[in-house]
Amino acid sequence: MDYYQTVATASLILQIATLCVMFAGLAFKRQKRLRQHGLTMLAAVTMHTGLILAWMVPSFTALFISPTNLIDIFVVAILAHAFTGAVADALGIWLVASWRPREDMQACFAKKRVMRVTTVLWLIALLLGFVLYLKIIKIL
Repeated sequence: MDYYQTVATASLILQIATLCVMFAGLAFKRQKRLRQHGLTMLAAVTMHTGLILAWMVPSFTALFISPTNLIDIFVVAILAHAFTGAVADALGIWLVASWRPREDMQACFAKKRVMRVTTVLWLIALLLGFVLYLKIIKIL
């Protein structure tokens, strides 16, 4: 395995760990343990943002330094992955920042739709990232 495959594998493992943290947060929400839900989602957003800054932004930037055919399906998948992931991360940061770990959860209930959109976008980005990972490790 070369350097990029190793880093991509580590990134995928960390994204799956982030997904597990997110599912734990959803379980807390279903149990009406809303403070734990918020703290767990804060951890998931922090992990996701860290991975974006550490791995995805440098990889994305390196791809577009050289001339690139924007019609190539691989490049379109990268752009879709980057867009959905960035929007999901921005929404996640906004949701966590607007919560500001407080006891009163009423303000959060008004943001349920945004939470659902964020989750769907994040899952789409994760799926696209998995497809890109298969391309990096030369399965696709």
